[in-house]
Amino acid sequence: MPVFLSVLFLGVSLCLCSSFSYAGKTITVAVASSYYEKAKVYSTQFEQSHDVKVRLVSGSTGRLFNQIQQGAPFDIWIAADTQRPALLSSDHKNIGRGYLGIVTADGMIDLKVLLQSHIQHIAIANPDVAPFGLAAKFMLERKGLWKSLQPKLVYAQNAMQASMMVHQGLTDAAFVPIADKTHALAEIPYVAVLLSAKAQVFYDGLP
Repeated sequence: MPVFLSVLFLGVSLCLCSSFSYAGKTITVAVASSYYEKAKVYSTQFEQSHDVKVRLVSGSTGRLFNQIQQGAPFDIWIAADTQRPALLSSDHKNIGRGYLGIVTADGMIDLKVLLQSHIQHIAIANPDVAPFGLAAKFMLERKGLWKSLQPKLVYAQNAMQASMMVHQGLTDAAFVPIADKTHALAEIPYVAVLLSAKAQVFYDGLP
């Protein structure tokens, strides 16, 4: 079952069988931007089967974390790392993995291609707030390429903005989430955190 439906769907029988009805209610789910497109599909499927509205709020994991600390009214948070969720709650659950790759407008490329002269601008999510950007930085540092490529780097707010930049031709390449594990440069954990008792039955349904 997809990650997002695992968060919402598996607990719905508990919801329907309990004395507390969620019919007509709205739950707000903060989602790491790298998972937002899938989350939209899964939340639509969920809403078609149950009388519960799912409101998605997307952003980099770091920015969502800052909003949560400032009191943002989220019920569930799906983050793309494990460190920040651990600061909020010991009861966080690993629910899936994402994969980091390098792409151009024409498709995926090898890391060494980034050094070539025709690659002048490379989009990367801000490593300070985006786990995909931080993973890209760590990988480049391990390969001894961080300093060489820094002049080419263009910083995006999050992983999906980096993807948009390369596909719109604003950069020549980008570090982005990919679906193919075979070509992954790094694996990124997705973690669910319960932020409100309002969504307890959904959270309890996680595998």
